[in-house]
Amino acid sequence: MKCRSCGVQKLSNEFPPWTIMEECRHAPLHCLRCVVAHVEEHGECSQCDVTVGEDSIRLKRCYSQLEAMFPECKLNYVPKAEGAPTLSGKGFISLAMLNGDSASLQLNSGMTVSTLKVYVKSKLQVPLENQQLIYNGTELKEFTDAKAAATLGYYQVQPTSTIHVRRLLYSAPKDLDKVVFDLNWGYPSRRRDFLDASVLIFERHKYVGVLDYRHTSFPPAMRHSGDLMNDRNRTGHHFINVDLHKIPANITHFFFTLSAWNSPTVSRYPNPSLRFYKQSEPGKMLCEDTITKLNYSQAIVMAWMTRQGGHWCVFSAGKPSAGNAKNYKCLVSTIQGIISNGV
Repeated sequence: MKCRSCGVQKLSNEFPPWTIMEECRHAPLHCLRCVVAHVEEHGECSQCDVTVGEDSIRLKRCYSQLEAMFPECKLNYVPKAEGAPTLSGKGFISLAMLNGDSASLQLNSGMTVSTLKVYVKSKLQVPLENQQLIYNGTELKEFTDAKAAATLGYYQVQPTSTIHVRRLLYSAPKDLDKVVFDLNWGYPSRRRDFLDASVLIFERHKYVGVLDYRHTSFPPAMRHSGDLMNDRNRTGHHFINVDLHKIPANITHFFFTLSAWNSPTVSRYPNPSLRFYKQSEPGKMLCEDTITKLNYSQAIVMAWMTRQGGHWCVFSAGKPSAGNAKNYKCLVSTIQGIISNGV
């Protein structure tokens, strides 16, 4: 794509995904560099005469995107959050996902959360709209209450610390009620064997119950199908029916797990996956997730559902754990660790 300002052929991600101001009535045909350079020199959009102030959220996003793509560039303007403290420490920070994927980068207290999210997308392949970054149990928002760009310094991120990356699969609208979670897997290569789909239920950190092949109902909200095995296709399914409107108010988390019954590890079962859909529309997926990194653990926490901002949200996990349906003690401990980290 050629920039209409500098005339240089550039990649599509070197152009802003929107006009610099909402009032602009044209397609964004100038590259990020040309847009910010024109604003710095003239204080207005490079394609029209709409005024652009330094407090423009879209301008700050342009700077964040440029900083992420070209970290060697020294920009004239660096967005900062009002009242953001300066960190004197130097060092690296870690970015970690529950499935074991991780990355690291040098701590820069002036780096915006928006820029960090672009980095997470490039290193961990989590789309921007699905990211939630958690530090010390607090979600890192892109903007402060004063609508300034939030930085790592604003959140007091310290050297050698870890920021947890949470991947949102689906945020349910308030009118969504009856849904189905379909946890499925393939048979081990040489024999028929079971993976047990279990739902571990929590009131904050407190484990309050389980839904599995033995405990097939959690009144009045949930029901477990039991084992559904297809020997011809060599696949197994467990269906979890949930009425979101009937979940007791004290329940805060549901964790969906798969665990090996006889095999020593879940790695022997190909393609464990989760599908989530409305009970009335089984052919239309609300979200899907497949675990591609299988290790030698006995169980895996596939996903979880929790209330957030008045909505039920589904998050990907892929967290390995010991334990299975014969004894949930180790799985409960793994899940309590996830909740403790605010992840």
